[in-house]
Amino acid sequence: MKFIKTKTISIFGIKTLLVLFLLSSCEIFKEENPLIVKDKNTHQTTFYGPAKSLGNGKAQSFITLNKGGKPVAFGVAMSEKSLENLPSGQGGHEGHHSFEYLLELPTKANILPFKFVTLDWNPMGHEPEGVYDLPHFDFHFYLISDEERLTITPLAPNIMDPEIPMAKYIPTGYIQLPGRVPNMGVHWIDPTAPELNGEIFKKNFTYGTFKEKLAFMEPMISLDYIKSKPTVPADVIPLPGAFQVYGYYPSKYEVKYNTQRKEYLILMSEFTFKMADTE
Repeated sequence: MKFIKTKTISIFGIKTLLVLFLLSSCEIFKEENPLIVKDKNTHQTTFYGPAKSLGNGKAQSFITLNKGGKPVAFGVAMSEKSLENLPSGQGGHEGHHSFEYLLELPTKANILPFKFVTLDWNPMGHEPEGVYDLPHFDFHFYLISDEERLTITPLAPNIMDPEIPMAKYIPTGYIQLPGRVPNMGVHWIDPTAPELNGEIFKKNFTYGTFKEKLAFMEPMISLDYIKSKPTVPADVIPLPGAFQVYGYYPSKYEVKYNTQRKEYLILMSEFTFKMADTE
């Protein structure tokens, strides 16, 4: 009986170890891919692009799809520590006080017209003085390839670029700025924006063109506004009447803070599929 008891305990021990191993394996198997996050409540899935170091943290693009595979959110996620120890002063992109970070998009974002994102950190802001000379980020969502972007040459600040798109491809009311920024394009702004009419700059939505094409859509967001973790409703994105590239286009944008993941989101939402109209 003593032998049988010992044998029983031994078998029990082996079974226990086997169960623990299987449970451990299940936990490993169930572990979420850090680039894919599923929400069981909303049945939405967020796909993240490769992360880039920013400050003491990271930044990466993302797209959130609903159960049917349609986009509900798209933008840039920046970890809370990314706003710490940001570069400052000289040594930025193209010799300016700007630091560029190119963010690749997740594969699932191919239903959008965008090819990639550049996150441009401006520690001293940029012109015009007294308006955009506050520390801020420019988020350029490009509709052209990076190879084409890098062919964009500068134009004197007082010269108007003659190679601009037809009016229907630019939002109503937006005006062209003189000059052309190298590796970026010609900028178009809304002259009724609050910061252009005496208020302190917080956020704005800008467009860019190159050689008669829409090159990028750009939320400009001040550092202070992002750090404030705003909870205000999303702003409407002024959209043109026609589009040269088909895909899902966002109609609203906002800054949000995700308390669970401790990250700031520059988020675009409320998408509508647009066909290409190149006539």
